[in-house]
Amino acid sequence: MLYVVLFIAGIAIVLWSAERVTEGVVGAAASFAVSAFFVGALVSGFEPENLLTGLVANFAGLPQVALGTVIGSALFMLLGGFGAALVIVPMAVEVPRGGVMVMLASILLFGLAFFNDGIVSRLEGFLLVLGCGALMFRLYKTAPLLLEHSAAEIEKPNRRRALFLIALGIAGTVVGAELLVEGARGIIRSFALSETFVGMAVVGLGESLEETARMVAPARRGRHDVALGNVVGTTVALSTLNLGLIALVSPITADPWVLRFHAPYLVACAVVVGILLLALKRLGRWVGGLLILLYVVYLGVNLRYL
Repeated sequence: MLYVVLFIAGIAIVLWSAERVTEGVVGAAASFAVSAFFVGALVSGFEPENLLTGLVANFAGLPQVALGTVIGSALFMLLGGFGAALVIVPMAVEVPRGGVMVMLASILLFGLAFFNDGIVSRLEGFLLVLGCGALMFRLYKTAPLLLEHSAAEIEKPNRRRALFLIALGIAGTVVGAELLVEGARGIIRSFALSETFVGMAVVGLGESLEETARMVAPARRGRHDVALGNVVGTTVALSTLNLGLIALVSPITADPWVLRFHAPYLVACAVVVGILLLALKRLGRWVGGLLILLYVVYLGVNLRYL
């Protein structure tokens, strides 16, 4: 019962915190005269709980768990989280095409580092971190396309209040996510699961459950640009910054099943999401259902090959 209570409390805190982040992002966008899409991508892209878990896991000799904080988390966010958000709130595609190309470029960098020899070295990690910086700068250059829409939201932007709400929301999200993950780990502790499954499915899902809230909260307010900024920013950060920093601490080696299935599945699904964002003007519930189906397939294969 204690773990169930922790799990529910974590969800409640994450949902509340997601609302605060949304308020802060919209306010910060107006006060700094940049688009809410870019601020959303920058704020949501930084995943401290994923990064910390990945660093600790890799340092402790659990490389597949560390990779789960990148690959598993990205897959849940792109498919399960984004899909659930679209089922709840269909979204107009308020995202510059250049932003989608940045997301796809980050997946290309991930693939180049990952599929070379199955080992992400310190040099490759350093290059991934540099690549993240370049991609985020490019994202900033494309973001002013939505500047007027963002600035119109607040007549008298309060910069300090906006930054405080972002910090409060992020802190609450981290706390809530930790409670949620601890509860989930306790619930599944009695099952004998492989390191790869725990890393890719359990840890990956648990570490990114708050992403659903951070997409639904702004979408419900009509801020589809903030919600989609979360998708783009998180994909870029996980596949380049987080993986790069983890590899900088210690080179990371993927097991053969990760190379044959998990990593290629992430690349393929990121391309699918990118094509949908480029091709459609509105993402309806059918798109959400499709993404959830792709995630169910992913979980099914995971369960089949424990």
